[in-house]
Amino acid sequence: MKLVLNIKTGMLAVLILGTYACKKNYLDRKPSDLITEGEVFRNIENAEKFVNTIYQSLPNLFKPGSAWPLSSATDETNQAIDNSASAADAGNFNTGSMSPSNFPMQWQWDEFYGKIRSCNMFLNNFDKVPNDPTYPDRRNRLKGEALVLRAYYNFQLISRWGEIPIISQVENPFDNPDGIYYKRNTISEGIESILKDLEEAKNLLPATYAERPNNWGRASRMIALALRGRVLLYYASPLYNKDNDPGRWARAAEACKAALDTALTNGYGLNGNYGEIFTQYFNKEVIWSRPAPGAFGDGGIDREMNPRGANGYGNVNPIQELVNDYEMQATGLPITDPNSGFDPQRPYEGRDPRFYATILYPGCMWKGRPLNPNGEDAPRSGQVVTNYWPRKYLLEGVNLFSGTGASDRKWVLFRTAELYLNYAEAQNEATGPSGEIYNALNAVRGRVSMPAYSGGTKETLREKIRHERRIELALEDHRFWDVRRWKIAETVDNREIHGVTVTGNGNVTYTYPVIEKRVFDAKRNYWLPVPQAEIDKVSGRNPDFKQNPGW
Repeated sequence: MKLVLNIKTGMLAVLILGTYACKKNYLDRKPSDLITEGEVFRNIENAEKFVNTIYQSLPNLFKPGSAWPLSSATDETNQAIDNSASAADAGNFNTGSMSPSNFPMQWQWDEFYGKIRSCNMFLNNFDKVPNDPTYPDRRNRLKGEALVLRAYYNFQLISRWGEIPIISQVENPFDNPDGIYYKRNTISEGIESILKDLEEAKNLLPATYAERPNNWGRASRMIALALRGRVLLYYASPLYNKDNDPGRWARAAEACKAALDTALTNGYGLNGNYGEIFTQYFNKEVIWSRPAPGAFGDGGIDREMNPRGANGYGNVNPIQELVNDYEMQATGLPITDPNSGFDPQRPYEGRDPRFYATILYPGCMWKGRPLNPNGEDAPRSGQVVTNYWPRKYLLEGVNLFSGTGASDRKWVLFRTAELYLNYAEAQNEATGPSGEIYNALNAVRGRVSMPAYSGGTKETLREKIRHERRIELALEDHRFWDVRRWKIAETVDNREIHGVTVTGNGNVTYTYPVIEKRVFDAKRNYWLPVPQAEIDKVSGRNPDFKQNPGW
């Protein structure tokens, strides 16, 4: 199968990023000028600035239309803005109104391929880039970065669309009046291309940037290994591994163990305070991250997520189903277990500490007062809410009335806890339960003083690992992909979801109204539709090219 790919061409314009400012990493630099292609690769400073621009499309939770809908298009949150079919947001996923012409991530097809083209342009011109006599490893490091970024963007495309064209050269459509047609590679071909890039990259990159902190945020050998582990974990999972090839799980377990061991050897670990991972600009748990937008404007972390009484928009609401899945801390049991110690009259007491670091709930103290969904924190007219709000990522000291108290935060792409959980999952599927698997799982639970897991079969341990990912990685852009690769989205994303209503004073009554009836069609929804604009280009030229099944 071949298709025409929408790739911008013409004279190369490269953003020249401003002078490095003290305590700011290179991703925070501002554009100031334009130069032509001929000037880029013969100067290592310009070549590095060219590579810098390739980072700009890394996913970001706080960018509307990026990862925002993903949390609200699975059993984590409700996106309390325009969920109509006329807008490309989470409502398209949840109500079944999504189409090849209208879905939240259609722009990422062009976006990611554009960055892949930039990677290819750098790699094709790498021989022209001179050495830096004051930093001998700099030139190779840039090549390694381009390889990791190409692998990362290809993985993003495969995660969304399955079979995609793997493009390793820069092509100019104007050289061929009939257009350029690319083969749509199999998923296996795509995965192996990614792994090849990562294998080459890891030998060109430093393990970390501890000795050159100004380069913090760039791709490193550690990041290449973490990405390799995640890629192989996905590739071994049921959506990708229809025949349940045990060799894929063994390969994934080996890669995930290598990533975890390398992280621990190089000073990464579990941060002592779970909540601080998402509010500190730097901490030892975060392996790769990118700057988040400011606090105050549209799309700002605090403005979008804070309750209305704090002058926020209240646009992202955790759903009751996520709240229900936090276990009781004293027993480590789910609230549905009669021995758990759960009191339905005090539903927010005694839960897993990660609940309090992740979710704001009715009656909890926030910015000096209890949250009241019937008072200051009531939704605006027409806004459908769950009466829960995110706590993860938010700084309590931010004042949205005065516009003060904000500090820089990061959107986490990889952190050490994920590496523990990746390894536990892959190793359990490869060999069944073992002490090493329980140690990895319990390291994550032990950080928040949750009771340790022990005993059980591969199947029971599988469910514990999946539960742990749901809780530990909540609201971090994992659940959307996890329920798809496990092929459980047809259950967890195909049902009514709920919020909470609180009535009375003193003897409070809690009821749990339906917020939305969500639908998930297993025949088509595990993969996104190829954007209609791409299908239209192929129409009449390549009858062998087909839309993804069901679309």
